[in-house]
Amino acid sequence: MKWVSRFSFHRRLQFTFLILILLPFIVVTFWSYTSVRENVSDKIARSNEETLKVIGSQIEKTVDSISFVSVYFSEAYDPAVLESLRYLKNTGNFGNYGVYTHYNKLKTTANILSVQSLDADLQIMLVNRENRILIGNQEIPVFSELPERLLQESGRLNEQEKISLQWFPYGGTPAAPDYYYAVRFITDPLNQNKLATLYVGIPSHYFRNLLDTGNPESRLSLADQKGRSIAVTGEADNDNEGSLLISEVRIPKVGWLLTSKTPRDSIDSHINREFLVSISVVGLFFLAFLILSMLWAGYMNKPISLLRTSVKQYVGGNRAVRIPVRGKDEVAVLSAAFNQMLDDMNQLLQQVESEQEEKRLLELQALAAQIRPHFLLNTLNSIKVDLLLSGDEPHGAMIDALMKLLRVYVHVDKPLELAEECRVLGSYVQVMQIRNRLDIAFECVLDGEAGAVMLPRLLLQPIVENAISHGFSARPQNPAIRLEAEMEQDLLKISISDNGRGMPEDKLQRLNRRLQGSEDTALWPEKGVGLVNTARRLEVLYGYRARLSAQAGTEEGMTFTLYIPITSEKEAVPLDDPDADR
Repeated sequence: MKWVSRFSFHRRLQFTFLILILLPFIVVTFWSYTSVRENVSDKIARSNEETLKVIGSQIEKTVDSISFVSVYFSEAYDPAVLESLRYLKNTGNFGNYGVYTHYNKLKTTANILSVQSLDADLQIMLVNRENRILIGNQEIPVFSELPERLLQESGRLNEQEKISLQWFPYGGTPAAPDYYYAVRFITDPLNQNKLATLYVGIPSHYFRNLLDTGNPESRLSLADQKGRSIAVTGEADNDNEGSLLISEVRIPKVGWLLTSKTPRDSIDSHINREFLVSISVVGLFFLAFLILSMLWAGYMNKPISLLRTSVKQYVGGNRAVRIPVRGKDEVAVLSAAFNQMLDDMNQLLQQVESEQEEKRLLELQALAAQIRPHFLLNTLNSIKVDLLLSGDEPHGAMIDALMKLLRVYVHVDKPLELAEECRVLGSYVQVMQIRNRLDIAFECVLDGEAGAVMLPRLLLQPIVENAISHGFSARPQNPAIRLEAEMEQDLLKISISDNGRGMPEDKLQRLNRRLQGSEDTALWPEKGVGLVNTARRLEVLYGYRARLSAQAGTEEGMTFTLYIPITSEKEAVPLDDPDADR
């Protein structure tokens, strides 16, 4: 049996199946298959023909409904309908009450007539001479223009034909159009002038559902009188007509042709009765195969048992256990992969132990880093107290404002309410006006619930910094910054205005392009970096709806506007550390 080990287990099973089961089964079943094939084919052909007749009858009912709707409008049995068609033949909108009244008359009539075609989900459109849709489905606006492609397709029809329906496919592909339209031109019985055009479209899903017999092996198709495809279902398709079982039924009222094509190969699945003799013969070989498989099971179980024992030893703590690899079959490949997995697991365990040690050292460093900001804040607090006690209130106030900014920088990763952000900006302005020797007036106006919205910290600080650094570089007499915030539906609008020197129109447009990301920032790397970073930060945090734009002030200066999407949920987030200055 050593020569057998050169083959995989899969190949061994294949050879056994071929010798003991497959070949005898083919010999026994061949003659029975050929004897019943033609009988089953005839039965399936008759069944397919009956199915096509039922489908054709249903299509005829739908065509009758379409004919009834078209005749009712074209023959103008209702004088009120005729009057409305005359009134609306050149109308393009609801210009007066008369248009509305006549539109309601047509709509009421169309609703009554459309009840007959609910099952087919027809698309009924009544179009006046100006190609404006008077009556259509709910998603089609009244007096909207007829689609250009539909207008082109219907333009090939004969407008002199006023008795019979004219058909044409629309949309999709030539093999499966989206709609198959019936068109009738409605004329005035008095002077034969055109009043409107009636479009009745049968959707493709109606034909697909109708032609779907539940047999994916059969291909059902429907074609019109000109041979154009209306609908196709199923996947069976073969250029060789001899390998197909074909049944055809023509719908007399419209001349459409229903065709069913079933591959003869699929008929083999229906031939089961003639195989009783074959099964009895195969049973004898199966018994022999069963006995042989039991012998093979013991032989194949040995390497599997070895693999199972090795797994138990590794789980028990023996990391040095490995499986000996012999041969080239599947078990040998599995054993080699198992040994490699054990090596990888040992390496991974060592890596995890090393990472845990590094993590412990990083945690110690992080704890040490947290002590430094607290020490600095406590020291500044002591200096502030000494300054206030000595009567130096300006410098004490500056130290206090600086402490507030440091607290924000310490917890920069935590969100902050807009109202609190305004107070932080006030502290920042206070520090900057002392630093730049400017008396800056800062005003914050929050409308309604805008102050309670949570925002990332220091989101607005670059805009205020830009106003001070650039807008007030000419040192105006009364510098002022005003922040306004209000809710606009689900958007928070924040406007920050200053009365600085402003910006020329060309530079303003270039700045807006940079804020929108439509201009390469490498062209002007030294200008507007803070503003561009703020715009990118908005986009990353809140998505495409968030934006930052710049406008010239009403009289002077600049106005920067932020639009931020806001969800309905608001979460209270702890802000500064209460022990920061103790």
